[in-house]
Amino acid sequence: MAVIVAGPIVAERFRIPSLVGLIAGGILVGPFVLGWVGPFSLVAELGAIGILYLMFLAGLEFSLRTFVSNRRMAIVYGALGFVVPFALSIWVGLSWIGLGVVGASLIGAMWASNTLVAYPDVQAAGLRENRAVGSAVAAGVIADLLSLTVLAIATSVTVLDVTDDRTAVAAQPDPALPIWLALPIIVAVTLFVIPRIARWFFVEIGHSRTQRFVFALAAMAGASALATWGGVEGLIGAFLVGLGLNRLVPKSGSLFDRIEFVGSSIFIPAFLVSIGFSIDPLLLFDLDTLTLAAVFTALVVVGKLAAAVVTGLVFKLHTAEVGIMATLSMGQAASTLAISQVGVSLGLFDRRISNAAVIAIVAAVFITSYGTRFFIPRVERPTFTRPPLGERVLVDTGSASPDLMVDLACSIAAKDQGLVRPFAITTARDADSARTRVDAAVVAASERGNDADGAIRFDDSPVDGTLQLGAEVDASMFIVQWPARAADVVFGSEIDLLGERSEVPVAATHLVQPWQRVVAATGDMDTDWKAEDARLAMSVARRVAARGGLPLLLHTPDARFAEHVLREDEDIEVIVSDTIASTLAATSTADLLVLPAHGLREAGALGPWRIVGAVRDRSVVVVAGPHRLTISSRSMRRPVHGLVADQA
Repeated sequence: MAVIVAGPIVAERFRIPSLVGLIAGGILVGPFVLGWVGPFSLVAELGAIGILYLMFLAGLEFSLRTFVSNRRMAIVYGALGFVVPFALSIWVGLSWIGLGVVGASLIGAMWASNTLVAYPDVQAAGLRENRAVGSAVAAGVIADLLSLTVLAIATSVTVLDVTDDRTAVAAQPDPALPIWLALPIIVAVTLFVIPRIARWFFVEIGHSRTQRFVFALAAMAGASALATWGGVEGLIGAFLVGLGLNRLVPKSGSLFDRIEFVGSSIFIPAFLVSIGFSIDPLLLFDLDTLTLAAVFTALVVVGKLAAAVVTGLVFKLHTAEVGIMATLSMGQAASTLAISQVGVSLGLFDRRISNAAVIAIVAAVFITSYGTRFFIPRVERPTFTRPPLGERVLVDTGSASPDLMVDLACSIAAKDQGLVRPFAITTARDADSARTRVDAAVVAASERGNDADGAIRFDDSPVDGTLQLGAEVDASMFIVQWPARAADVVFGSEIDLLGERSEVPVAATHLVQPWQRVVAATGDMDTDWKAEDARLAMSVARRVAARGGLPLLLHTPDARFAEHVLREDEDIEVIVSDTIASTLAATSTADLLVLPAHGLREAGALGPWRIVGAVRDRSVVVVAGPHRLTISSRSMRRPVHGLVADQA
């Protein structure tokens, strides 16, 4: 534990990565130097859990949105970034090192994978949305998946036989199932069965974060055991179940924070320290080991750079984008260490290779760190893009129907694996009441299977307090209550002030009872910003309908709009409706009507009292993009264009 505390601190003083400090600490206290800790101690057992935790977190952190937005470039770069270093490594392993086919394949898998060690620097520089960076992140997942597939095949043909004197000997495997049957079962259980069990558990039983945390660890352990039972390395199961639970564990939520905290504070550092136990420092200065490390480093640099150059030529990237994509992908740590340790334990290669791998990993870390820092100021910053609609949804708890508000928020957040944040803006006098409302809303969100964090702010101005809270937590959307009063339509209200000042979309909701059908209305779309808000309304309606398995109807005056927003696999009834008034007349009390704010104002010809009368007994959601929500009949003063993308 002292090494886990001191290793990263000492490493930071020398401006080297913390993982180097942990490995160095393991060497110091391990059997080859001070001999304080043996190779088969409790630390090694914790490290065995740590390697599973490392891959489990890699699956949980995978961003499906980043992959989809850059899928063509990511697939090309991911494939090339795997094939080129993999082929070079196999050639080196067979012809120069003298390994067998399986051992050479593991060498290839080690250097074809990558760990984005320098990604925090790129993220801090505001380049997360850059196409080259996004492709490098997604391509890294593809390369790791292919590398882990090679590892799965390699471990299926070679297993560990441990004798009484703790000597690892290669032997023929005797798994419970053949690899061609075991792999499909592992994939099905981790990506389909366990996520469905988890969703049921989160909704029906596991409402506390402690229960959900323990369930996640049980899923990791169970998937790892299943993989081992099928003759595959356990870390394959851990990674796959992490992918399976990805959508159920929001990255900005407390559950993910707890999972990551436990892993990064104990188990993963213990794994890195345990690696140091197996390294003889005298061998690190052996000429053959240093030569082999230099070859390994060259395999990484040449392989990733060649793949980046070819991808840059195909997709016409700038030189700086090619550079940052290549250097970002040269980082090696997690998968490489895991594969190298498996190779040693299976007797496929000796400690000299694992020692050389550690040196190469350190060299690659320095290359990726300094390389990305060189290219960061030379890469063009991406234009502003707002976060996904459901990433962090703030829902007001001062409502007559808080459960319905929370249900709406959970439906919007589900698609983006987002976090629901019930909040209250209050004064000190009403703090107890506000806290009770927020706690009840958090419980309601948890009962629906969502991760939720509550927030209370003291402010005399509800609008100022809401906007300040949104800025603090980087909100992606506000959901507030609309009492549906005629005075609000005539004179305006605080909702108008919030809608006109908000930097993110706002939904004003009047919810009276659970809905059985969702109706989306677009209103007139004679300007770009009206069309954007119509798409936003359609996105909200689609999310609510998908979450509840409800029928969805689209009312629009322009049938061509439906052709642009509907997918071929969607079964949505389209009704050509000239006015919002006719849409209101066609809905019932069992419907949820979602419409853009300009559509409500278009119905102003009915008179404010008739508008309120038409929606008073119905559930209605009025949405608009940044600076555009107003429920009053007065015209909007400052329409802002181009900020609301199609979030469908």
